[in-house]
Amino acid sequence: MLGKNKKEETLADLIKSARKEKGLSARKLASLLKISHTELNNIESGFRVKPSIIILKGIEQYLDIPFTKTAELAGYSKETIKYGEDEIIVSYEMYDKKIKEIEEELKHAEFIIDQKRHVAMDTHEYFNDIYNYLKKQKDIDKSILDKADSIDRFLSEIERKYESISKEK
Repeated sequence: MLGKNKKEETLADLIKSARKEKGLSARKLASLLKISHTELNNIESGFRVKPSIIILKGIEQYLDIPFTKTAELAGYSKETIKYGEDEIIVSYEMYDKKIKEIEEELKHAEFIIDQKRHVAMDTHEYFNDIYNYLKKQKDIDKSILDKADSIDRFLSEIERKYESISKEK
């Protein structure tokens, strides 16, 4: 009966106390783990009860808490814990390598988005010459001018969307 009064250790409490013991701010640990400060706060406050295995491996690396312990507290099955321990990331170097791979993929995606933004801008710029020419014509079929208006609005919208994506970086 005495054991029932003892508070069970939670993943949230374990991570928060280990982080403080290491002298790391929440922002610093979040940066090391390559997650947002909000995500770390959700983990430490218990709202996010089952962080991904890659995050738990990062916690092992930076807070020296064994992966098996954090994975067990997060509720992963014994099979998943064994798989995570044996197969997913077997060293800190591999963890860092995986993070670098993800960062490279993100850079590539940003590059592709930027290329598409430039194509959209160039297309709109070239179309503007055609559109302005059409608007100056006296005997132009109204349906052609309506289609040109529609294309101009569409190209403007694409350009705005790519601009907003670029600003979010």
